[in-house]
Amino acid sequence: MELLRQGRVYLEYSGIFYLLHTTKDVTFSQTFQQSSIPKRTLHSVNDLFSGSSIKTANPADFTFTNYLVNEVSTHQNKPLELLLGYNGASLKAFNLYFVYADYSPAVYYKIENCVFTNVTFNMPAKGMMTVTFSGQGTKLTRVNGVFPGSDSSYDSAPVFQYTQQYIVTISGDILPGILGVSLELQNNISWIKNSTVHNTLLVTNSSNTIFQSNFVINDRVLGGNVTQYIDEVSKDKLMTWQENTPVRIQAGLIAKLFDINLPYCSFTNRPVFGDLFSQSYDFRLMQSPNDLTTYFTY
Repeated sequence: MELLRQGRVYLEYSGIFYLLHTTKDVTFSQTFQQSSIPKRTLHSVNDLFSGSSIKTANPADFTFTNYLVNEVSTHQNKPLELLLGYNGASLKAFNLYFVYADYSPAVYYKIENCVFTNVTFNMPAKGMMTVTFSGQGTKLTRVNGVFPGSDSSYDSAPVFQYTQQYIVTISGDILPGILGVSLELQNNISWIKNSTVHNTLLVTNSSNTIFQSNFVINDRVLGGNVTQYIDEVSKDKLMTWQENTPVRIQAGLIAKLFDINLPYCSFTNRPVFGDLFSQSYDFRLMQSPNDLTTYFTY
């Protein structure tokens, strides 16, 4: 029996394998496109069940949650590097492996040509800092055999990032009484159809199914939310908005903060009523930089 708790997640980029510290919130799957073919005609009115035609596969989907760690190298943060950087006018693609190291006989799953489509930075108050990566790839396969990759740089005992403190600066003002912070990056992509009349006629079974081959990126959205207690200092800034203003979020260990410094953002400020009065800053990046690596320090 294959158990999720025995699985390990590897990322492969440019022939190098990276073993990641992930939670057990790992999912991956792939489905096929199925077209219905009506059979009912004037001569066969009782053929109420449609036929089916399967020629192509949908993109493979995956999700995993990665721990943020305090390390000199960027080994554990390789997914962040691929997420924030561009490859020309597109995103950097990679392979993902889900390996059952203690399973006999040996088996692993592979998703080819992956890209991140949605990423959420989780920075709970006084909690472990994680990043949830969701994305798509071209083809999912299950392989019987020993996993071919290895990772000599894997740190089995890293220092995990923990939100000891928040420092949130909006429009040059440091906000006191921070309740929580969230940040999300969306990469909206479209997969290019590569099926033609000719190659669909060649499909006979699952072994020669047509898989997606390439994608284009339509746009990117980077935004988030900061929740703050309402007190005598912050009460005069309720129900406001601004454009082209800097937003900076620093969170984590006092000695090593995860730093997000966005120079040109818009924000709106709204009240939130619960047991205590609070307010919420909803912000988003307005600028299109060459890449996002200069805005993130980790």
